[in-house]
Amino acid sequence: MHRDSPSSPLRDPFATQSDLVWAAARRSTLRARRIWARLGSAIRYDLTKDDGEYYVDVSIGTPSLKTLLLVDTGSNFTWTQCLPCTNCFEQVPPIFDPGKSSTYKRVECGTDLCNSLARTQCGGDEGRYCVYEIDYEDISFTEGDVANETFSIGTSRRRETTVESLPFGCGHYNGGKFQKTGSGILGLGGGNPSSLISTMDIGGKFGYCLVPESGRGSSKISFGEDAVVSGPDTISTRLVSISPYYIVNLEGLSIQGRRFSYGGNSADSDAKESNEAVQMTIDSGTILTYLPYHYFCELERAVTSVNPFPIVPDPQRQYGLCFSTPGRINVPIVTLHFAGHADLRLREINMFVRLPEHSLWCLAMKPTSWDAILGHVAQFKFKVGFNLQEGTVSFKPITDCTAQRIDMI
Repeated sequence: MHRDSPSSPLRDPFATQSDLVWAAARRSTLRARRIWARLGSAIRYDLTKDDGEYYVDVSIGTPSLKTLLLVDTGSNFTWTQCLPCTNCFEQVPPIFDPGKSSTYKRVECGTDLCNSLARTQCGGDEGRYCVYEIDYEDISFTEGDVANETFSIGTSRRRETTVESLPFGCGHYNGGKFQKTGSGILGLGGGNPSSLISTMDIGGKFGYCLVPESGRGSSKISFGEDAVVSGPDTISTRLVSISPYYIVNLEGLSIQGRRFSYGGNSADSDAKESNEAVQMTIDSGTILTYLPYHYFCELERAVTSVNPFPIVPDPQRQYGLCFSTPGRINVPIVTLHFAGHADLRLREINMFVRLPEHSLWCLAMKPTSWDAILGHVAQFKFKVGFNLQEGTVSFKPITDCTAQRIDMI
């Protein structure tokens, strides 16, 4: 469920649609900076770790405790706050108490699981147990015990996905800029034996379909065969990396049928084999899409040319290009060309956000000199499916994510 959905009990009833759109842009900028930092660039910025947009219902332990976790495709490790708390940030759901769960089991130091995680050490009783530590660039942090526990994902027993022994972090010392909406993070990243996707018996397959902020109904997430994306209009491209983020190669951009290639790649070239390809992170937590400067400049020029409306500054300066009109915006035909002749055509909902209180339509894209990012606005109304065994990600355009009968959770 999107944090700002009209169906969400956590939505601020006094926030206007413009307030929500501005807040989303600020979170997107902070998350993009974190991605670029972790991908090895030389920049380090303050950021808000609780910058993901979508949460999922999770039940932890036996007997189970219901909570909300941020869905994060950029994290390999799942964690939640735990009692007793040396330091805990405020959260709306109740805090998990491992002492009340019969299925909770701490991981011993020196085990393969403990050694597979970054920044662990021996601690606890006589130094026997595995203790983790994660620090974020905005001085947020979580520390605690590495353990195994039963996790059930979903809203009802009839439609739950249960993992009986999921490695996770039981955080006793947490703080910084976390918000109170959820209690931690559900890591959907791959490439680590401790990750949820590696632990579940799903053949490395998971997917989602995202409902826009203003839409009613819940977004969907699915695992295993239910996550396979196929049929007419489906496109697939290779994943060139699955850790810490899901990354593909972008070889070109078309606007109104005119193609702009990266590094001079022809339409028949394979970007995976080219040193000139630009890497693009597929991320559910970043709101905006970030394009290389020369792509963005061509797009900005095209968007401006088809819209006679006045260009006005965003009052909060979160968006770079905004048009003033109470009606509809004009949108050129824009297609992203991924390696393997996978052409993703974007629609109005994938390119613009609306600030209705100010009669503004703003381009939900920004330029970057770092790696490109496909944010979740660009993924609205697509079924997105990851297949880590085959090393692919697939997209299929649909009309309504809430109406899909694919048993998505």
